Amino acid sequence: MQTAIGYLVAARRYEIHELEQLNRTCELVHAVSALVHGLQAERGRSTVYRLPGDPCVAARWDESITASDSAKQNVLEGLEKIKPGDGLAGGSRLFTRIAIAVNALEDLPVIRDSVRRQTCTPAQSTERYNRVVGALLALVFEAADVTVDPTVSRLLVALLNLMQGKEFVGQERATGARVFAAGLVSADDLRFLTHLVEHQAQCFERFELFCGESILTQWQALEATMPLAEIARMRGMLRSKRFPVDSGLAVAWFEHCTRRINDIYLVETFLTTSLQQACRARVAHTQSALEDQQALLAALSSSEPLSALSAMIVGLDQGDSQVGALANDGTEPRLARAIADTLQTQTRQLQVVSEELAYVRAALDERKLIERAKGLLMAHQCLSEEQAYSQLRDQAMSQGRRLVEVAQAVVAAAGLLPTQP
Repeated sequence: MQTAIGYLVAARRYEIHELEQLNRTCELVHAVSALVHGLQAERGRSTVYRLPGDPCVAARWDESITASDSAKQNVLEGLEKIKPGDGLAGGSRLFTRIAIAVNALEDLPVIRDSVRRQTCTPAQSTERYNRVVGALLALVFEAADVTVDPTVSRLLVALLNLMQGKEFVGQERATGARVFAAGLVSADDLRFLTHLVEHQAQCFERFELFCGESILTQWQALEATMPLAEIARMRGMLRSKRFPVDSGLAVAWFEHCTRRINDIYLVETFLTTSLQQACRARVAHTQSALEDQQALLAALSSSEPLSALSAMIVGLDQGDSQVGALANDGTEPRLARAIADTLQTQTRQLQVVSEELAYVRAALDERKLIERAKGLLMAHQCLSEEQAYSQLRDQAMSQGRRLVEVAQAVVAAAGLLPTQP
């Protein structure tokens, strides 16, 4: 019969397998981060493509495409390392998101061709890029949601919010550049820009909550150097609706926002590197624990067999009485103490991990609520995912409410939603 230590050894081996899978997922997230950044630059430059007064924009857009394609190749190579048959936790949801992201990436040639031939408006190209970036961010969310290690989970939640906040900055850059170039801002544009600014703040607040002291210090120092005053001044111009039709304003706005995005990406890159280091450290720590437990198992093999697993686990917190019970089974007292200590340590660790994961995953609940509301709208009104999200977003902007509040109302009224034939 398998002993308790035998089961603990098996648990450690499986934990190492999970962490190695997690490490590959974090490598993928690192590649996705670079691709998202590349696509954000590509999207931003597409809004000022062939802008009068700046003949270099088209060339820079072509450079962005080259960088994005290189990053895309890294993502595809990373996906090859994550095999469906490897028993990955939450694999069903993760692989669904991977499929959606890969399908979205296949639309890039069509999007680029429409920009190059100018068969779409800047607003339309921005919306198409948004769908691709959104699919990639959803993949990062799924990676955070299925994480089995609390330290890595916290960093993934921080990264997700930083990337989402940067995406809102990117959308603001694209919208503002389009508006400045046209010399006209509509009420819908203003509502959307306000929505983007508010959501940036919310994302960065959650990022600061989970990123850790070291990264937070770097983030705050970098924020002090960002062109936030210039961006705020130009936001004021947009709100006042008083600005000349001047392509130079569009270029200045674009450059200020780009500098901010690039600074955010510096922190994002450091965070993805920290993620991979955390994964490797956890694998090494767990491997060391496995070796210790294997040594115990080897010691047991030369002594009398222990009682069944159920007898071993009962009374773990009884201290010396548990050791005495083990010794009565024919185990040396010192070895019995080592077994009891190992079981107690593992029990405490499981409790801490469970509590930490519950705390971290609570931060993902808002995103899950929005996803559920989107699903309900898609099912009841035959909408695409993008249409469902747009409906939630437009309702939030028109009512002056947070997106999650609108999503919560949709979920609460699920039974009242009309069903399309």
